[in-house]
Amino acid sequence: MAEVSNGTPSRRQVVGTMAASAAGLALPVAPGLPAHSAYAQPQDGGGGTQVVGLAIDGREDHPLGVDNPAPRLSWRVVQANAGWLQSAYQIRAARTERELDAGRLLWDSGKVRSAAQSDVGWRGPELGSRDRVVWRVRVWDAKGGATPWSRPASWEMGLLRRSDWGDARWIEYAGRTVDQPLPVFARAFRVGGRGGEVTRARLYVSGVGLHVARLNGRPVTDEVLAPGNSNYQLSVEYRAYDVTRLVRNGDNTLGVELGHGTALVTRSVTNAATGRSAPYSWWQSQFKGTGTLVEGAARGATTVKVSSVANYHVGGTVNIDTGDGGERLESRTITALDTAGTGISFQPALSSDHAAGAAISASGNSLASTDPSAGAAVTPRLIARLELTKADGTVQTIVSDRSWKTALGPTTTANWYSGSDYDARREQPAWTAPGADLSAAAKRRDGTAVGWVDAGIAPPPNLTTELVWRTAEPLKVVDQLRPVSVAQPQPGVWVFDFGQNFAGWPRLNLDGRVLAGTTVKLQPAESLNADGTVNQASVRGGGAARGTDIFAAYTAHGEARDETWHPQFHYFGMQWIQVTGLPEGYTPTRDTVTGLQIHADVPAAGAVRTSDERINRIHRMSRYSIMSNVMSTFTDCPGREKLAYPADYLQPFASLHRTFGYSAYLRTMERHLAEGQSKAGETSATLRSRRRCTTGVTRGASATRSTGATASS
Repeated sequence: MAEVSNGTPSRRQVVGTMAASAAGLALPVAPGLPAHSAYAQPQDGGGGTQVVGLAIDGREDHPLGVDNPAPRLSWRVVQANAGWLQSAYQIRAARTERELDAGRLLWDSGKVRSAAQSDVGWRGPELGSRDRVVWRVRVWDAKGGATPWSRPASWEMGLLRRSDWGDARWIEYAGRTVDQPLPVFARAFRVGGRGGEVTRARLYVSGVGLHVARLNGRPVTDEVLAPGNSNYQLSVEYRAYDVTRLVRNGDNTLGVELGHGTALVTRSVTNAATGRSAPYSWWQSQFKGTGTLVEGAARGATTVKVSSVANYHVGGTVNIDTGDGGERLESRTITALDTAGTGISFQPALSSDHAAGAAISASGNSLASTDPSAGAAVTPRLIARLELTKADGTVQTIVSDRSWKTALGPTTTANWYSGSDYDARREQPAWTAPGADLSAAAKRRDGTAVGWVDAGIAPPPNLTTELVWRTAEPLKVVDQLRPVSVAQPQPGVWVFDFGQNFAGWPRLNLDGRVLAGTTVKLQPAESLNADGTVNQASVRGGGAARGTDIFAAYTAHGEARDETWHPQFHYFGMQWIQVTGLPEGYTPTRDTVTGLQIHADVPAAGAVRTSDERINRIHRMSRYSIMSNVMSTFTDCPGREKLAYPADYLQPFASLHRTFGYSAYLRTMERHLAEGQSKAGETSATLRSRRRCTTGVTRGASATRSTGATASS
């Protein structure tokens, strides 16, 4: 589990200091401040007009994995005199910084007479998968004076075609049921000396619904809750990570943990060990068709007889022969259903024979129509491709296939709404370290066998599912909040007050050895009862039928003096955390629980600074409300629903975009909106309500809600 460094000035500390001094809610530049400005100052601090903030599709962070073959370029001009106007620009681009300096260019726009500083189209050669572009800009003012060239910026293209993934397959823990612990995957590999050192290493990976990847014991990124929500019947986001610094000569181990995220939401999974008897969720995923072949199917067949055609969909996928690790799996597009004779017709024809009794399954309905199949359950699965480029240009490739190992990990339950349970006794220490034991006999902390087995081949979420890059900024831990107080309203009950509502994770730090098997429960809330215990009414809704349990639980392994943990596969909206289950006589401190604030790492765009403390406080509340609802998608609230109802962010957008920059973020939201509409050809413009936080849904054209009201206090 990646830890967040301490000692960095936090966004909340800076904002709070400014508010307390009545100086307003500006986010000033401070060393280590996680927020970055959408209006950055010159990097070298020099005088004169300068071009800064070079961005590709709104991203200024040298992105990897861009999948837009015709990206849009932008920049900003700073330190210009009053009345300064741009009259022309020039862009130069090359493969590398050295080639850019030497004039060996991919593209030189020449002097283009235009005032445009955004949405400037790429006019260079067509870009292919993995291509890297380094570029810079200079501009002219109305009098013909030119600025210096900007500092170079860069981007790298991702995998633009399905074929670029090569032999990589979707893999899973074969036969896992939804009530079993979440799976982990590992792949050991060696890097030899032939070809020289590894000069470039890229990991392309997507885990449904959420993935956490480590290479040789170290996280591959500081991104969290990746890869991002989507309509899994149409798209799954993937990531491209630069892992060059993590690869070593000799033994290496790549490990990935998977969580359910929004791909599989259910109230059915309980856990008596932690008291999780009525898991809360606003909606539930739909489990699609399963069954067996009633008759054998010969090679060349385009129809099969099955035990039931319930929950199969024309235009969706039928997966034939899913057993035995997927060795004989064939996925086909359904063209017709015979409900009377339980027949399924499909294209193209089968490539192999399949025996009667072979297991089959279905995807969701990619056409939607009146069926809300964007919420079709997709069980955890993974696709990955690791490319290691040597000094001599040769490439060593590791792909997801049956050579990977998988096991049931320490996360015993995980629900997007209800929370997760983690049993540290189930950990295998250093399971992603070089030379890790990935045998069936490898031991957990409690001495039981991990039970590594070969990964199984899984079908894609749907044959219509495309792997897409996330244009929007990644989610990150942007701040750490220390409680302002700790109270004990009842014996054994401790309530931590962070002094501010936010969205994110509680991080538990057990300072001092606790017995193995001690289970500590952390319950989030946005308000308190009269007796000082937490009141969770605002973080759940819909009555008891939707469940009541919202918490995270950690079971200690007891082997070390200190144990630290936070969830990985969900988040809470909260101001208070109620902790129970600490050993008798254990007195927590303000360091026992830390709040980790999470939101998409969008740049700051504006600030308000007044002499009125009330106005400053209102602005502070609004800012936190916005931050708590800029996650993988815009959301309506960080607790009860976590849904992207368009009215919630469209109506107040005049305020939203003055607070943070959304040039990249909106590109991803636009895809979600398009994927949230029916593909069946209806003329209605109303988006279908699919009970998803991932597809840009609305309750109706006139739906209105206050943006993130529960995150404002």
